[in-house]
Amino acid sequence: MKRKKHNYTYNKSGTTLIEVIVSTALFVVIMLSMTQIFQMMLDYQRQAIATQNVQENLKYFFEVISKEMRMAVRAKNEGNCSHMPAQARFVLSSNAYGDILYLKNYHNECVTYSLASDNGVVRFRVERDDVADYLSPAKIEISDLRFIVNEVADSQAFITVSMGAHSVGREAQYSQMYLQTTITSRYYRDN
Repeated sequence: MKRKKHNYTYNKSGTTLIEVIVSTALFVVIMLSMTQIFQMMLDYQRQAIATQNVQENLKYFFEVISKEMRMAVRAKNEGNCSHMPAQARFVLSSNAYGDILYLKNYHNECVTYSLASDNGVVRFRVERDDVADYLSPAKIEISDLRFIVNEVADSQAFITVSMGAHSVGREAQYSQMYLQTTITSRYYRDN
């Protein structure tokens, strides 16, 4: 007897277990790569924001102190500024955190610029006639403050201010800057 040959057709539209595992593995690798790229972009954005924050705060700091330094007047023999000898415009001192600058502003207030610790963060402190406040925010720590005073009798005084600051926060948000500027006094000779 003759056997009939049957032509069986197989449905080739199904997937095998190996194909499912390979496609899942590729999907996982692509998703992990995308997650890493997304995380890197977030870290770069946080760092850029921290850098911008430090830069803007230091810019504000320099604007405030530069006006007061430019308009500083010579101390008279009135005795209300105990750190200021007569005829001095600027007096330097130092503490554990950096330099301290004493001056008398155009409102005849005794002014002190210094660094002080505030809850573990070193901040820039301004004292005017025994009323003190911080000029730098708590999110920025001042790591270094230096004043170089050049004042010669009958000439225009100038002060070089150099400062190092960094953001306070996670390492991904860390930004550090060093800035320096020179400020000249508007007054010289008798003022």
